[in-house]
Amino acid sequence: MIGISTLAFSNTDLETALSAVEQMTKAKHAEIFSEGIHDVIHSENSEILSSYALSYSIHAPTLDVNLAAARETIRKTGLEIIQDSAEFCMNRDIEILVVHPGYAADKETLPQAYKSFEKSIPGLQKIKEETGVRICIENMPDADIYLFRNPDDINLIETAGLEFILDIGHAHTTENLKEFLQNEIAHYHIHDNGGDFDSHFGFGDGTIGHFCLEQIVKKAKKDKAILIAENKTIEGAVKTYEALKKAGAD
Repeated sequence: MIGISTLAFSNTDLETALSAVEQMTKAKHAEIFSEGIHDVIHSENSEILSSYALSYSIHAPTLDVNLAAARETIRKTGLEIIQDSAEFCMNRDIEILVVHPGYAADKETLPQAYKSFEKSIPGLQKIKEETGVRICIENMPDADIYLFRNPDDINLIETAGLEFILDIGHAHTTENLKEFLQNEIAHYHIHDNGGDFDSHFGFGDGTIGHFCLEQIVKKAKKDKAILIAENKTIEGAVKTYEALKKAGAD
């Protein structure tokens, strides 16, 4: 299944964004990037989802969340926000919650950030078990402060029953998309770039290539995973949607 992220509509209210997803592309699924005016927690946005003939996934907030924070108060607050997001999903039968693993203050403190994230894993596991929501951890783009730039990091979450979402644009910047694809993948973010920056271009405007996209679509269909067009512009989202359709996605 193809879905569209509301990231492309971040300058409009959520109601307008969901209407556009429904009407412009005829997509059956929307991923709500729960940030800013699209925040679904503690806001009027929480009541409008049922107005549309769409299924949903939720991308948890990122600006106020760092599950790898060295400061315990920040790390624990991040877990509380993930808890709120998962409970929102549970109460609306939303199956998937996308979560970023966090980041370090600088390259030198990255090992400490990994230790902090490992401390967050039991909390994420508890949230998953209490709500029944699939907690999916996303790989990050190429920057020294980010966790989950290497496929080996998936080993950190598998034993806790957490799942992995592959952002193919991020993996293109870390030059290991092929290696990431060897793993079990629950969900996908689809966008393009030139390999040097996390641009979130419409697919085809970068250098990932349509042959690679076709292989990704085949794998996703086999695993019944949703392919989310996650672009920063409406034009980019439409282009990615059309590329996914051409590659054989439903």
